[in-house]
Amino acid sequence: MPRLPLALSLVLAACGAPAAPPAPPPAPMAASAPPPAAPPPIQPACALAAELPSLPAPRLDLRAPEPSRENLRAWVELLADPALHGRAAGSSENRRVADLLARAFLSFGFSPPEGHDPCVPFERSGLRDQNVIAHLRGKPRPEGLAVLVGAHYDAQGERGGEAYPGADDNASGVAALLEIARLHALRGTDLDLVVVAFGAEERGVLGAKAYVEAPTVPLSRLALMVNLDMVGRPLLDGSPLRLVVPRASEALGFVVGTRDGERTRALLDRAAAREDRPLFGIPEAAMTRLGYASDSVPFGPHTPTIFLSDAALADYHQPTDTPDQIDTDQIGRAVRLTLTVLDEVRKERDSGR
Repeated sequence: MPRLPLALSLVLAACGAPAAPPAPPPAPMAASAPPPAAPPPIQPACALAAELPSLPAPRLDLRAPEPSRENLRAWVELLADPALHGRAAGSSENRRVADLLARAFLSFGFSPPEGHDPCVPFERSGLRDQNVIAHLRGKPRPEGLAVLVGAHYDAQGERGGEAYPGADDNASGVAALLEIARLHALRGTDLDLVVVAFGAEERGVLGAKAYVEAPTVPLSRLALMVNLDMVGRPLLDGSPLRLVVPRASEALGFVVGTRDGERTRALLDRAAAREDRPLFGIPEAAMTRLGYASDSVPFGPHTPTIFLSDAALADYHQPTDTPDQIDTDQIGRAVRLTLTVLDEVRKERDSGR
């Protein structure tokens, strides 16, 4: 018996160790995933921008029930991007911006004016430019009173090769206009709303004058025109007058037009009381004597107007008017106040006042 294990050992040693099992065949290589499909090309909303590269829209929270800081910030940063060379009236960059705004209004559920796409061209004082116009009609009252809310989208352009980005003047007002349009559509009120991004304000309120001469809604139907011009800085930023304004950090400046001024001021005061929003009034006559004009002025002889502004002096018409200076909470205050003004117009209409 002792020899058997030895014999077995010798046999095993002579034959070698058992062979290892064959390696499994290599797994077939997985087919490489196809590259992601390119996003579909952006379809322009405006014929006058059809040959230009489209500006992609920012990422937005379209269902936010209140003014969204993120939406407002995204719009200001896009509009005041130096790559747009200061959004000068009549420039190709401004046509690209006009098309972007038109696509945004349509995406919120607004419609272009009858017989036009949303970019309505005009020519004044040797300048060809465009307003961006969209309507949201109240279904139960298709021919009732309407409110027009507007903001100019041009800025100073470039000087000496340096862009004047116009973050407060007036990317802030356009951002407010876009959030007002989005929220008005989302909330589904029956008040007709016309939104206008005016062109060529910096060249002498040319877009507003063009609209008044060829309105897309009869001016007699307008219960009110609200103008948003510079609503992204603290009230009177850069002015010592700010020191004497109560609650200046929360306040908005305003100008009420002379047409039906007492009723308009009372309506604005009711809206401000509902929002607990302090206001600082500037007489329209004083503003015009100082040489200031904004898009509400051409409407003044025809319809009541409210002009909301921060009246800031800091960085006004300077290359330092940049997005990092903007207070999105202040823009949000202008959005909320304007929406409450719209609701006050609706209540006035329903009460027959």
